[in-house]
Amino acid sequence: MAYEYVKVILYAYPHLASLAEAAGVAAENRALLSFRSRRGALEEMERVTEELAVRLRLLRVKEAADAFLAQCSGEELFLLEYRYFRRKKMLRAYGGHVVPCSERTYFRRQSALLRKAAGEFAALGWTQQAYAEAFAGYAPFAKLLRAICDGRESAVTARRERCGLVFGGVQNSCCSRGGRLPRSKMTATATAATQARTMTTICTVPKEEGAAGGSASAEVSCR
Repeated sequence: MAYEYVKVILYAYPHLASLAEAAGVAAENRALLSFRSRRGALEEMERVTEELAVRLRLLRVKEAADAFLAQCSGEELFLLEYRYFRRKKMLRAYGGHVVPCSERTYFRRQSALLRKAAGEFAALGWTQQAYAEAFAGYAPFAKLLRAICDGRESAVTARRERCGLVFGGVQNSCCSRGGRLPRSKMTATATAATQARTMTTICTVPKEEGAAGGSASAEVSCR
């Protein structure tokens, strides 16, 4: 099973409400300015309808994500916050958090958590196919998916809050000694800091095409 689409939802989670609002505003603006359009009235109304449909889909995805998070334990919520959300306020609340496991176990738990998220999303109707049908051509998600497939995942959270982990297990890297990121993660974060693609850029709604704009296809499987 491909989990890239699940990562898209998780990385985008802090912005889903804003994206839905942007889609609604785009639909309203398109309707108000339709008299300036060179397209026919029917085509213009179809575009407005699609903007509103995108808004609805984003809200439905957020509801599914909220339901999944409500079932997670405190430790799972921290792992999701650290890996995907990186919200400053929430990470401060976890300040000095010690993960009661080794560094290797930490990455295993992240993988298991991703599989759990995929299972919960599928149970709530957001299967891989449903996601592809709902967001095919949705530019913000397409850009985010492309970053994940191109190995630029760290760029997604490059400008979000950084928070070191302290592992409670043995045989750890520098993280257990100084509360820093694993060596590979530290390198990835340093590299990502110089890249222009951040979550804010990825999830910016194109000005010309609106929230559903862009011709990029939100393919689910990375080739």
